[in-house]
Amino acid sequence: MEVLVNRVISIRRLGRVRTGQLRRFHDSMENGIRVMRSWMFKIPGNEKLNTSRWIRSTVRLFDKYSRSFGKPDILLAHSAIWAGCAASVISRIHGIPFLITEHRSFFVFTTGESRQMLRPFYRPLLREAYNRCNRLVIVSESMKKGLLELDPHLKNKMKVIPNMVDGNFFSLPVNPRPRHPFVFITAGRLIHVKGYDILIRALAKIIQNGHQDIILKILGRGEENTRLEKLATNLGIRKNVIFTGRLSRVKVRDEFHNAHCFVLSSRYEAFGVVLIEAMATGLPVIATRSGGPSEIVKPGCGYLADPGSEDELVRAMLEMFAKYDSFDPEMIRKKILNQYGKEAIAGQYIHLMEEFVKKSVLEDFKDLV
Repeated sequence: MEVLVNRVISIRRLGRVRTGQLRRFHDSMENGIRVMRSWMFKIPGNEKLNTSRWIRSTVRLFDKYSRSFGKPDILLAHSAIWAGCAASVISRIHGIPFLITEHRSFFVFTTGESRQMLRPFYRPLLREAYNRCNRLVIVSESMKKGLLELDPHLKNKMKVIPNMVDGNFFSLPVNPRPRHPFVFITAGRLIHVKGYDILIRALAKIIQNGHQDIILKILGRGEENTRLEKLATNLGIRKNVIFTGRLSRVKVRDEFHNAHCFVLSSRYEAFGVVLIEAMATGLPVIATRSGGPSEIVKPGCGYLADPGSEDELVRAMLEMFAKYDSFDPEMIRKKILNQYGKEAIAGQYIHLMEEFVKKSVLEDFKDLV
């Protein structure tokens, strides 16, 4: 298995690019996998043009790769936006079968807001990529409705294979979780769709009702950082909300080990990888019925709340606070690994790929599991 990465760099971020990263093509071995990288500058204010430029640039990256290392037997594109569109062009030119794994949250189409994320110029590009691909892997049942609305003929190409969790890395804590204060934790990009504003308002209601010994840790950063910090200040709970900024995977796992409950407050969500990562460490969870999370959170693992509802989150968080000791961390972890562990998910991909390539070609993939 080998990986192609085509990075988009804005002029504003150019100063943060390390020396050597601006070589047009660069290949290296990373964790036993060859990774070939390229980049392109983003033209400000023209997404449509940047999209077509990125697709052409990625095709050139593939051409460079194939001249150096030969053509692959199969392509696996990580979302049609826009790797699947590039794979569609490559497949048409070289006759290589390709699969698309779709994970974009707005395809859930649970709200008008998610529908608006699918801009008009996306549609012809996506239809071409989806219709040309050999199979379309979706990460949750909740994505079917949105994608079939885009093109009803995709039904026979679809296969649901969930995202995977690394259970060796996301492990149970060695030491018992501390008892006080009670820590709710969440993680991800600080953007509107994740509903952090709703979560902060829910926490304010809980604290105003006398639960001063509750902390909310928000792991990550994003465009809403300043607004969310100001919201917590204005609600009088700034000391109860800790913004950690972006953390390494090791530090994220450490934070999970020192928390009591993970909360996913998304307005819409295709799957929720961070949910299964948290649950693999034994954390019970609260999530919204925003798409994929409804398929993950089962009885005994946590609670579900309606998306966009502060009062529903308040109810779930208070119930978690009161009944935390009734949750069994080992049982939560076992359920998650049985359904989303490496062996379960990689086995489904191997079986799928066997439809298109010789079994001997998949040996290297199996060795990575």
